[in-house]
Amino acid sequence: MIIISIKRIESASRTRESVFVDSGAWIALIKRDDRLHDDARQYYDKLYAARAGLLTTNYIVAETATRLRYDAGLQAALDFRTRIDALHRVGRGRTIWIDERLEAQGWLIMAQYADIPLSLTDATSAAVARVNRITDVFGFDKHFAALGFVVAPSLS
Repeated sequence: MIIISIKRIESASRTRESVFVDSGAWIALIKRDDRLHDDARQYYDKLYAARAGLLTTNYIVAETATRLRYDAGLQAALDFRTRIDALHRVGRGRTIWIDERLEAQGWLIMAQYADIPLSLTDATSAAVARVNRITDVFGFDKHFAALGFVVAPSLS
């Protein structure tokens, strides 16, 4: 059973759950030859059926687009952008822009968890998730679990 009860977001006349989406999930969704593609696709479909809101950041978008561009080609990066735009249009996705305050929080998280090799992107993602009271991360990065988030899908 997948539990996605996180923060409730009021949107028009419906209430839905929100999940933070990390770059690993986006990459696995777009790259069909990624070893985690099937896991990502199945979990994404469950989130979508549950009407979960998908929250990410501009840092995650940049990291994902760059990785896709170099590892899978320009078309993969453009397909990712199309998916993000489509989610925004239908109110199912939201991209938070990292400002100076969130970046400063990211640096503090990196210092606080010095024993975990966090990137600034991971740390600012954690800051955004915390500010938005999101506890679940769609991705494959175990560093989020070390920060107290529920990371899914779990890989057995």
